[in-house]
Amino acid sequence: MTGDKKARRIAVISGKGGVGKTVITANLAAALAASGQRVLVLDADLGLANLDIILGLDPKHTLQDIFRGDCRTEDALIRTAKGFDLLPAGSGLQENTVLSRNLADGLEALLAELDERYDIMLFDAGAGMGDVVLFFATLAHQILVVVTPEPTSLMDAYATIKVLRQLYERDRFLLVVNQANPERPHETGTSVARHLQGVISKFIDESKPPFVNLELIGSLPRDPAIPRSVRNRQLLLDAQPPPASAPFVSTIADSLRTRMT
Repeated sequence: MTGDKKARRIAVISGKGGVGKTVITANLAAALAASGQRVLVLDADLGLANLDIILGLDPKHTLQDIFRGDCRTEDALIRTAKGFDLLPAGSGLQENTVLSRNLADGLEALLAELDERYDIMLFDAGAGMGDVVLFFATLAHQILVVVTPEPTSLMDAYATIKVLRQLYERDRFLLVVNQANPERPHETGTSVARHLQGVISKFIDESKPPFVNLELIGSLPRDPAIPRSVRNRQLLLDAQPPPASAPFVSTIADSLRTRMT
């Protein structure tokens, strides 16, 4: 990871697709911006980007255009209605889906250029544990893992954490549990975190310290308003009436902000 910078870099990863990682990233960005933070969201899924779709935006330029020299960074940045900036990536583009030295250098230079402008950068990484996903995780100060209670989600999250621990020596992870039981969201999150930490302790931490620390920072209950907000291309905080899950997003944002020192 690079040295300390102005912006706090947070990579949002999941291991498995379809767990709500991008929706959570977008809503967290809005909640953090509402608290006065200068926030940039970088769509780090460089081949299948969709943050702009969720936000109802139609970008004229993307991250790929910057790297091609077709536009300036300023031209690609989009200020959203919720007060945070988005740096979109392309969708359906094969270029930059494999981490080359030129791509790595370009990303590091771009982030160095943007560091002074923001308090927080959120990297919405792609699903799985490809080299681009892992690279963004290594660039981050903190790694936020999004899981659901489904066994496949937990297994993929475990596999990603294992690779980051063994190959890149990352040993601290924040955890958000999505699609928790709406009647007992906190209990669901605590149970999932305890189970995942137990698996990590048994199969990763048996070798040598430092041991992996997994910290639950919040749970998001299963809520029909979430897929509806995606279909309507709006954030939960904009939905009317306010959905039951909206306060949980704000709570997670508050938990995240207190851990950025």
